Amino acid sequence: MDYLRGWRALRQDPQWLTKLLIGTLLTFVPLVGPIVLTGWRALIMRRAVSGQALPLPRLELDFEYLKELLMAGFKGFLAQLLWSLPLVVVLMGAYLGCVISAFAIAGISGGGESAGLAVLCVAAAFCVIVPVLIIAVSMPLHIATLRAELTDDVGVAMRFKDVFAMTRVMAKELIVGQVVYMLLGLFVVLPFGVITLGIGLYPASIVLQVSSAYWLAEIYERYLQKGGAALPIGPLDVAGGNLQASAPPQL
Repeated sequence: MDYLRGWRALRQDPQWLTKLLIGTLLTFVPLVGPIVLTGWRALIMRRAVSGQALPLPRLELDFEYLKELLMAGFKGFLAQLLWSLPLVVVLMGAYLGCVISAFAIAGISGGGESAGLAVLCVAAAFCVIVPVLIIAVSMPLHIATLRAELTDDVGVAMRFKDVFAMTRVMAKELIVGQVVYMLLGLFVVLPFGVITLGIGLYPASIVLQVSSAYWLAEIYERYLQKGGAALPIGPLDVAGGNLQASAPPQL
């Protein structure tokens, strides 16, 4: 899979800097901003699987147009929210388990250097186990998000049997993709954020949004190649958009 497809698509858009800036500004708008960006990402994904890889959907400070993106993004945002609940439960459980284990080991060992070493071992295990849990629980989350954003129907994301079946088929691609993005976050995005005193994390999040849209589009395309059932694709644009009459070449 081409994990840099989204980055290239962004750079090939003539207005990519403007869209990156406006997307960054939207991240500062509580609740509404993320939903608008979800709508924008949904259009990117739908276009990518429909032969409209470029240009990226319009993104400008036009109130009426942003309102349309808000409406388009609500279903995908709702699917993400509902499927994120198990992830939150798992993370809280893992954190509490780590804390309880650390205190229990410290109490049993009676304190001292041995207790400190035991606590460090628990912390190290926590650092290994948690990413694995995140990847495992996030797999159906990504598929549910894909289904909701691609079809413009949150109900498709709540068909648990279909979501888990699609997750099983695409397990390898989902695991590798999440590992790639975790490594990008750790070794590219995080250092960039440190160098820019945290400011760079905001535009970096928009780049990741675009990249994830193309990644999910490729997940869906691979799913079809493996014989998966096609999903009904939602609208490729909203009122005031910039959809072209003819599809440009795909990346």
